[in-house]
Amino acid sequence: MGTISTRKVAGLSLVVGPIVAVVCYFIQLFGVSPDIWTDPASVAAALAGGGALTVLTSIVIPIGIGGLVFGIFFIADGIVGNGNGDALARYSKLLILIGFAGFVYASGTQVLVANYPEATSAVYTGWAISGVSGVFFSLGFLAIFLAMASRAEYNAALANAAAGVAVVAVVCSIIGTASKDLNQVMTLVVGITYIIHTLYAIYLGRTLCRAQ
Repeated sequence: MGTISTRKVAGLSLVVGPIVAVVCYFIQLFGVSPDIWTDPASVAAALAGGGALTVLTSIVIPIGIGGLVFGIFFIADGIVGNGNGDALARYSKLLILIGFAGFVYASGTQVLVANYPEATSAVYTGWAISGVSGVFFSLGFLAIFLAMASRAEYNAALANAAAGVAVVAVVCSIIGTASKDLNQVMTLVVGITYIIHTLYAIYLGRTLCRAQ
C-alpha cells in the first residue's frame, strides 16, 4: 500500500470534515431536537427520543470538526515562522484548539442526556460550553483567514471574504450566548456562516490536493 502525503491528508480533511460536521449539525438542529430552544426538560426528552441518531451525530460532529482543524492547522503551520501572517497564524491555533475542545465536551453532554434524560442540568452545561466554544472557534478562524489574506499564495479576496463571514459568526456567537431570547436566531445565522466556511474549506482542500 502506498503512502499518502500530509498535504493530501490535510486537503481531504478540509473537503470531507466540514461537510460531515455541517450535515450532522443540521440533522441535530432540525431532526433530532427541533425544540432545542425551549426548556431543558423538552430538550432532554428530544435528545433521548433521537436515541442512536443523537449519539451518532454527537460523535460524528467532533470527528468532522477535527478534520477541519487538522487541515487548517496544516495551513497555519506553513505560515508560522514564514513571513506575513506569522503572529495571526500562531494565535489562531490556540483559539481554534480551545473552541474544538469545547465542542467535543458539549457533544459529550448530548450523549449523556440522550442516555439519561433526567440529567437536565447537563443541557445547561452543553449550551454554555457550546456557546463560548463558538466564540473562540470563530475568533480563531477570523485570525487564520486574515493571516491567509496577507499571503501571496492564497486568494486574498476569498480569504478576506471568509474573514468577514467569521466576524459575523463571532458577533452572533456572542449575542446568542449572552441573550436567551436571541439564541435561536443567532444559532441559525452562525449555522449559515458555517456553510459558507465549509465551501471555502472545500476550495482550500482541493487546492492542497492539486498541489501534489
